[in-house]
Amino acid sequence: MPDRHRSRASGQGVPPPSPLGAILVFSFLNSACTGAVTNGSAFIATSAYNFSTMQNYGLALLQGSTYIAGALAAAPVLSRLGAGKRGAKGGAAIAPRTVLVWLMLAFAALCFIPWVARAVSGPSGDPRADGGGAWAVWLLIALYSPLAGVLWPIIESFLSGGRSGGALRSAVGRFNITWAGALVVVFWAMGPVVKPHPLEIIAVLGFVHLGTALLLLRFHARPGRHIREHHAPHPPVYRDILAVLRILLPTSYLFFSALNPYLPSALRELGVPTGWQTPVAATWLLTRMLTFVVAERWHGWHGRWAAPILGGILVVLGFAATVLSPRIGGHGIGLAVLVGSLALFGVGMGVIYAAALYYAMEVGSAEVRAGGIHEALIGVGYAVGPLCGLGAGAAVGADLVAASHFEVTMLAGVAAISVPVAVYAVSRAVHRAGRSPVAPSPE
Repeated sequence: MPDRHRSRASGQGVPPPSPLGAILVFSFLNSACTGAVTNGSAFIATSAYNFSTMQNYGLALLQGSTYIAGALAAAPVLSRLGAGKRGAKGGAAIAPRTVLVWLMLAFAALCFIPWVARAVSGPSGDPRADGGGAWAVWLLIALYSPLAGVLWPIIESFLSGGRSGGALRSAVGRFNITWAGALVVVFWAMGPVVKPHPLEIIAVLGFVHLGTALLLLRFHARPGRHIREHHAPHPPVYRDILAVLRILLPTSYLFFSALNPYLPSALRELGVPTGWQTPVAATWLLTRMLTFVVAERWHGWHGRWAAPILGGILVVLGFAATVLSPRIGGHGIGLAVLVGSLALFGVGMGVIYAAALYYAMEVGSAEVRAGGIHEALIGVGYAVGPLCGLGAGAAVGADLVAASHFEVTMLAGVAAISVPVAVYAVSRAVHRAGRSPVAPSPE
């Protein structure tokens, strides 16, 4: 192992940052894959196995709960493998780059599970006809999602390690644009093929994961060291803003995770053909990506409270209007309301995410643990949101509410949990904004 990878504790041979271009391409491809498997699971399961909305909520609950476990395990796993301290307990250290290689191989193998299951599911090999093979998507999510929770904190550590100040701001901004843009591309690409070839989509992603392993040759074995001593400490307000954003981040993903399994049925009710459902659903992904572009180019939001205030308001309004859109006017008006509200929702999600990741990396010294906390908070929202949908479905099944009131019941459940939290966070931000000095905008 080259001398530059010696122990950080010794202060010798600090690893430099890995090439940003390689990190961004790796992030783009893996975001496309993980986004298609996790965010797109409701559309794939509906097409491949005729999943109901309740089944999609159950799948989303499994995804969120296992994602939390993976994100929180990222730093401890690396430490146990010896990645955090070379030669720990006299054993050979396993570098984070090696862990990423293992993850790519595991992802690739998992992506073939549904395809293989279909081949052995019954006489026709069609799980929709034979009622078999649907277990495969549950197994896929149960194993794939926690590994995704491990993946992203490691990538974020490689991204921010060895970078600070303006370099960190630029890297985080470009990273957000890259992974968010990948989701827009994959949702548009899935549109025409999700109905005839849903499981082939996942199998192709397995080959993509294998290909991305080659990009790791450009990575250093370990993330670069956070260069804290080379620039002025971050303003105290950064930590205060991060505290509020760590309330809003899981809340925003709670809204999203309640919304995502519901979108296939909402779009179908509004008369949107199957081939256009994922492109329409990608509206919020597009506006989130455009928000990331603005956040990367304009740094005036750093050190200011506008991000949590604006983001919190937009996700609440965007979610409410999206859920109620099938009940507003005819198909044309309802679809227009859905697209517009998804657009607002995406802006709010983008503002909250971009700010939360930047402050987490700056205040958290670019460590895997900081990225793990960031991703685990997202997982909390992923897990709690589907519970609201399942609760609404249970109420309908028990004849407590009419089936036509499912959307309103779900909205009430989500609102009862998240709106008070979002209002508290926004009001706290407004209060702090009136008392805290504005941090100087970075150059």
